[in-house]
Amino acid sequence: MRIGIIGQPCIDEIIHAANPSAVPKQALGGVLYSYAAMERLMRENGSKNDSMVPLTWLSKQDRSFLESLLDKFTHLERSAGLWPTESQTNRVQLVYQENGERTEHCPHILPSLTDDQLTPALLESLDGLFVNMISGFDVDIDTLETALHGAAKKPYVHIDIHALVLGSLSERDDRAPFGGGREPRGVKEWKRWLAVADSVQMNELEARWFADPDIRSEPELLKYILLSNQFPKLRYLILTRAERGATLFDFENEMVYNATPPSVEAVETTGSGDVFGSAFVFSILSDTRPEEALQKAVEMASWNTTLRNIDLILDAPFFSS
Repeated sequence: MRIGIIGQPCIDEIIHAANPSAVPKQALGGVLYSYAAMERLMRENGSKNDSMVPLTWLSKQDRSFLESLLDKFTHLERSAGLWPTESQTNRVQLVYQENGERTEHCPHILPSLTDDQLTPALLESLDGLFVNMISGFDVDIDTLETALHGAAKKPYVHIDIHALVLGSLSERDDRAPFGGGREPRGVKEWKRWLAVADSVQMNELEARWFADPDIRSEPELLKYILLSNQFPKLRYLILTRAERGATLFDFENEMVYNATPPSVEAVETTGSGDVFGSAFVFSILSDTRPEEALQKAVEMASWNTTLRNIDLILDAPFFSS
């Protein structure tokens, strides 16, 4: 099994508003959570034929920091992807207020992939493609459509629309010392994104905003998909619901499945959506039934909240069965 993952790595910079002059604590994040989860799943599967292809840029100036984690992935295939760039890796400033609230701002964003990177020949070589939107600019719909339409053999496509519904991450706000934060907005080309996907993943806030102003609620979105006949390729829509689990709408079989997470004591929620997506894609491509793939994704995302850093995804024990 060969799975390509589109999405941008991040270097998170943790800032406390009460002490803004302190040197920020740095941690690896973004799509690297998806890589770590996919690596763990492929190790557990035990097949030497499994590989993931990292379809993103690799910043030359941040290479050593990023490679400190990438070198741990034995299933990472470097025949494509990790294209070198002079651009700086995404810097995501996580600003914590004294009351515990957090805002996000990203002053540096890697460029989008182009037709030179994402080619039909590359997509033909993949069994699956996980498009994990980290900045919202990871790939544009024109590039993705062109590559998929030109591919004689098309991969299974799963899209986490996440950052597509967030405002420009580098947008400045003079009233806020670390930027204006990430504000939701409608996705202008939302129909085109749905049309290229076999499955899509979004949380409840994203379901509200994804098709705004055309559609402004989860029920309206589901009704439109079911009745419009515009998305014949779309098999599943997944709504993640945090501590309440997730719901999968199976359009092929006209079924709805709910998955309940195990009871856990969460210590860090960062990266759980990225882990969820990897678990779902890997399970579906392993011929797992959709309701079982959903449950696996929910359990693995919940397990991720019990881990204090990304490295533990590779070695920490799973929940006891």
